[in-house]
Amino acid sequence: MRVLALAPFWFALAFALGTSGSLELWAEGRYAAGVLALEPVYAASLLASESWGDAYAEAALYPRWSPAGRGFDAGVSKLEVGYAAAAFALGAGAGLEPLTTLHLLVPYALTPPQGGFTPGLWGAWAEAYPDPFTRLRLALRRKGARLFGVLRADGAFGGLDYTLAGVYAPPSASALGAGASARIGEWILYAEAWRLQGRDPWRGGLGFSRYALGGLFTAEAGYREGWQVAAAYTWQAGEAWSLDVLVRSDWTAGEAWPAAFARLVYQEAEGDVVLGLGYLRRPGLGGVLQPSLGARVYY
Repeated sequence: MRVLALAPFWFALAFALGTSGSLELWAEGRYAAGVLALEPVYAASLLASESWGDAYAEAALYPRWSPAGRGFDAGVSKLEVGYAAAAFALGAGAGLEPLTTLHLLVPYALTPPQGGFTPGLWGAWAEAYPDPFTRLRLALRRKGARLFGVLRADGAFGGLDYTLAGVYAPPSASALGAGASARIGEWILYAEAWRLQGRDPWRGGLGFSRYALGGLFTAEAGYREGWQVAAAYTWQAGEAWSLDVLVRSDWTAGEAWPAAFARLVYQEAEGDVVLGLGYLRRPGLGGVLQPSLGARVYY
């Protein structure tokens, strides 16, 4: 009933703002210990941006509904208003504070991705642009009952793109971090490092990307309460077909927990179809197979 009650709101907002987005349906399966469970998921996305001179409003919403017990999730990733001038910008509402440089691993994040989107945090922010290559950002965000102050500087120097960040969240969740990336020939190299409060304070990782064998190959290694490695390959088989493969492993408590995922995607201008298969090891379950099938229509 909650979904039906909200449906007119989503469609009215979509037509009023001239938005873009998608409607999705997919089925996820899990096979473990001789038991196969299938679960349908109904999802949508609504992406909107309107401007009035230097003022603007943006929305990135990902509502989803699972009839098998997980219920309804409004999926608010961004819902904010702002003002952007040549030398500065201001904003308030729900939004993201991306802090990571790696692409496959997440050594540190205020809100890690979940369920196909990254939840936004409510708050306000201000940015200054002292030169064409530098951005200074100050943000205040709320996560649960805790306030986070975020100070970030992005710039470029001698072919190196860098990020310096500090997160202030007393008494026990503050952090300092730095990241950098550079292109050397056909290779893109990048790394990041974080120091948090606590008994195991260090986080970080490094990686590279390059085109090989007709596709994009990415590999990373990192540390977050245990060592992690990941590798991904994307191959464009034609105008409409593509294949994505991801392999990763975490080491915790002296044991490896590998995972592998593959997706075959058929994409057209009006939508796409995705066939996926995953395998992972989980404590108490052993090996788990995760087949999936999805369809998406764009509007």
